Amino acid sequence: MRTTPAPAPAPRGKTLYVVLAAVLWAVTVLSLSSLAVLVMILSVWAASVGESPVPFLLRAALALVVAGGALAAVYFAPGMRRLSRSARLALLGALACPVPVTAAVWAWAAAS
Repeated sequence: MRTTPAPAPAPRGKTLYVVLAAVLWAVTVLSLSSLAVLVMILSVWAASVGESPVPFLLRAALALVVAGGALAAVYFAPGMRRLSRSARLALLGALACPVPVTAAVWAWAAAS
């Protein structure tokens, strides 16, 4: 008879970081997707009146690339490398969350 080994217990002290990182990144992704919908609506609106939406879309894409590069630089910074991966992701989530959430709330409040 073959028995399966018991699952290994979760490492202590990292569960809080994992939950915090998941919540912060989920809020960040939701607000970024909300902003992406707004950008697409504005692009279609600009195209419908005869304006080219390409410069607007390129600026939005450039902002995402610059923000992603900055977060990658912080993730690989020498001081951050001493932290565990879950702690790094939680810290990056705390850095990344406020700007898109504030922009999404402001944009949707201005649109309504």
